[in-house]
Amino acid sequence: MPQIFIKDLYYRRTRAVMTTVGIVVLITLILLLGGIMNGMKIQVQQYILSTGANLWISAEGSGGAFTGFSLLVPEYLVFIDHTSGIKRNSVSPLIFAQSRPVIDGKATKAIVVGYQLEKLGGPRQTLPNEGRMFSPSQYADYRPEDLPPAEVVIDEKMRAPNGKKIPIGGKIYIGGKELKVVGRTQSLMFVLDTPLLFMDWRTAQDVLLKNSLHVNMMIAATETNQPAEPLVDLLDQNGMIEAKTLAQTLDSITETYVDEPMKAVQFLRVMLWLSAGLIVTMITYVTTLEKTREIGTLKAIGASNSYVVMLILKQVILISLFGVVLGVSLAFLAAAVAPIFVKVNLLEAIIVAAISFVVCCSGGYLAARKALDVDPMIAFRGEL
Repeated sequence: MPQIFIKDLYYRRTRAVMTTVGIVVLITLILLLGGIMNGMKIQVQQYILSTGANLWISAEGSGGAFTGFSLLVPEYLVFIDHTSGIKRNSVSPLIFAQSRPVIDGKATKAIVVGYQLEKLGGPRQTLPNEGRMFSPSQYADYRPEDLPPAEVVIDEKMRAPNGKKIPIGGKIYIGGKELKVVGRTQSLMFVLDTPLLFMDWRTAQDVLLKNSLHVNMMIAATETNQPAEPLVDLLDQNGMIEAKTLAQTLDSITETYVDEPMKAVQFLRVMLWLSAGLIVTMITYVTTLEKTREIGTLKAIGASNSYVVMLILKQVILISLFGVVLGVSLAFLAAAVAPIFVKVNLLEAIIVAAISFVVCCSGGYLAARKALDVDPMIAFRGEL
């Protein structure tokens, strides 16, 4: 008797396999969608965290350094740099903008980062044996006639549109301007594996802003043991600029680039959960109807309602367990070979697995309750 549910499961193995596959696919999709969101959050924040800045200053009313349209004049550098509590000479102009660089005649995606070398905003050295950093501007003030060499340092993972590695000395065109690749840096991919291109801020002004004197934002570091919040309030009193702490900047950019665009994905994940439960419920219900005669026989020879329900529920539990475990395993495998950065979190995977298992088993239990309505005499009257 204890092996009846196994034998019955084997007898209907095709349906059991199809149910398991359905659960596997749904669990895998749920985790991969969450992994894509996790990957986007990591990528959207890693550049900001790498700069070492904890004050981000943009134009008043722009909505923030990364979330709105901000243009500042470099003259604010002196004012901000002499603000009490800000580390002297830490203030750096920054240009951060999406671009469509052309390589070998074909456009690709990238983020241009223009900053002052040896200050906050970007790397200070290239990877070993991977070229050098770009030549910095020789002048602190705005001199349109004295542009630095048109050089760019690229992300180590950046590739040409044809998938080939871009050589040191190769050419990249941005805004119609030719730039020479002089080095490669450690990877700091932005959202959805968008590479970062680092160049002098004056070069960025030339290729993106048509040699304008403006920058998108300014960043700074506070003195040791100096909290950033009071300085934000102080800088905001200027009336022409608005400042945000590191935490505020991370929250703002995550909301803009991840949370808002991915609301539909969150809804889809919930629908997939419900679909998993619905699949198990419907298949278990149909299977129960097909076994009405057998169930009637069991009840006629003395099987209790709880025994019949547990007989069906054991099958549901076994199928759900296999489906959830295989789905989680496949999600981690798929994340490892995905063409974009996907981060499946172990704790999230455990929570998703637990919720999915409960949803599937609950659906199976509801269907199994149908078995309790079977009249024991039905097995002998031959009505079904």
